[in-house]
Amino acid sequence: MNILRILLAEIRYRKLNFLLSLFAVTIAVNLFVAGPVLVDGYGKETQVRMAELEKETTTELQWLEKQTRRLMRDMGFNLMIVHRDTNMSDFWAADFTTKDMPQEYVNRLAANRRLTMVTHLVATLQEKITWQNRKVLLVGYLPESTQSHMRRKAPMGFDIKSGTVLLGCELGGANKVGDTVEVLGGQFKIARVLPEQGSKQDITVAMHLDDAQALLDKPGKINQIMALGCRCAEATLPKIRKQLAEVLPETRITEFRSIALARAEQRSLVEAKQKQILADMADSRTQVQQTMETLAAVITPVVVLACALWVGLLALANVRERRTEIGLLRALGKQSATIAWLFLAKAVLLGLLGAVIGFLLGTWTAELLGTRALGVASGHFSVHYDVLLYALVGAPLLSALASYLPTLTALMQDPAIVLQDV
Repeated sequence: MNILRILLAEIRYRKLNFLLSLFAVTIAVNLFVAGPVLVDGYGKETQVRMAELEKETTTELQWLEKQTRRLMRDMGFNLMIVHRDTNMSDFWAADFTTKDMPQEYVNRLAANRRLTMVTHLVATLQEKITWQNRKVLLVGYLPESTQSHMRRKAPMGFDIKSGTVLLGCELGGANKVGDTVEVLGGQFKIARVLPEQGSKQDITVAMHLDDAQALLDKPGKINQIMALGCRCAEATLPKIRKQLAEVLPETRITEFRSIALARAEQRSLVEAKQKQILADMADSRTQVQQTMETLAAVITPVVVLACALWVGLLALANVRERRTEIGLLRALGKQSATIAWLFLAKAVLLGLLGAVIGFLLGTWTAELLGTRALGVASGHFSVHYDVLLYALVGAPLLSALASYLPTLTALMQDPAIVLQDV
C-alpha cells in the first residue's frame, strides 16, 4: 500500500479530526488575508472620500468666502486718500477736508499699474451745507474709476444719475422718492432714500460729482478718494502708503481700522475653518485606518498561534489514536521517514487546502465587513494574489511545524511495546 492511499484512507476514517484541523488552518489564513484586504480597501475608500469631501467642502467654503467678501464689501471703504497737506485734526472735527485736489488724481491712480494694493477708487467732493434749515453733508460721487490692470470686480460707491439725489434716512421724512427738492438753488429729483446706517451717511445729500462741483463752484475738484485695501498678505498699511507715495506723492492715506480688522479677521476665520474641517476629516479616517492596522497586527499573530496550537493538539490526538497502526507499520519494516511523511504530508495537505479556502473566505469576509460595517464601496476591494502566494507557502509550513512534535512522538514509539498492549 503506497503512502498516498494510506493518507487518503486515514482522512476518510478520521473525518472529524481532519475537518477540525482544516477549520483551524482556514481560520488562520482567513484572518491573515482579510486584514490586509480590508485595510487596503478602506485606504482606497479614504482617498476617494477625502477627494470628494475636499471638493464638496472647498465648494461650500468658496461660496461662504464669496458671501463673506460681499458682506465685507458692503461694510464700505476702509481707506481714504486726501491731499497730503490735510490737517487730520480738522478733518475728524468737520467730517470732511477743506483741502481740494484735482479730479485727475483719481484717474492717475486708476491708470498706474504700480498701484496694486488699493482697489475700488471712488472720487468724492464733500462739504457741509444748510439744507431745509438743518446742517447736512453734501457729497458728490464719481462712479468707480476702472483699474484696467486689475481683475474686474463689482463696483462700490454710488452710481448716481445727474439731476438726481439720494437722501440719508434722517433727511427722508416728508421728502419722498420722486419728489423734486432744491439744493443750493438747483432742482433735483429724489431717486432713493437710503436705509439707516448709523453714520454720517444718514444726514447726507448724495449726488453726481459733476452736480456737486457745479453747486459748490469747484469744477474739476475733489477732496477725498475712497478706496478698499486688497486682502493680500503683503497689503499692510505702511506698504500701501509706500506704494501710494510712489504713484501719487501729493496725497496721503488713512485707514478705517475697525473695518479693515473686521475684513481681515472674517476672511482669516473662513480660511482657518476650511483648513480645520479638511484636517479633522483626514485625522478621523486616518485614526480609523491606524486602528484597523493595529488590530490586524495584534490579533492576526495571536489567532495564527492559537490555530497552530490547535492543529498540533489534534495531530497529537491523531498519533495516540494511531499507535497500533504505527506499531504495525514499524513491525512491517516501514522506515521512520515513511511514517514521518504520513503525518507531515497530511499537515501539508491541510495547509494547502486551508490556504485556498481561507484565501477565498478572507477576501469575501473583508469585502463583507468593509461594505456592511465601514461603508466601503465593493469596487475598492481587490484580490491580493501576493497574499495568496504567502498563504500557500506559509500555511503548509505552519501546519507542518505544528505537527512536528506529534510526529516526533510517533517515531519514538517502540513497536514491540505498542503491539504488546494490543
